[in-house]
Amino acid sequence: MDTSVNINQIVNQIEKLDYNNKISILARLVNLLKREGKVSHPSSITSLKGLGKDVWQKIDTASYISAERKSWE
Repeated sequence: MDTSVNINQIVNQIEKLDYNNKISILARLVNLLKREGKVSHPSSITSLKGLGKDVWQKIDTASYISAERKSWE
């Protein structure tokens, strides 16, 4: 059985559903993953503090913000 074909078929069927049914499927999938122990949640938003700070260490934030604002024009 080709899993990718089956997944594509499932997604195609889901795309035909209305919004509420899509949300229902999403909720059921989340519950399934929780039961399998595959979904982890941070205990609180504060546990995310400092996440990715190494990415920004060598970047001058003022220059970055200025460049971003210029790109909007």
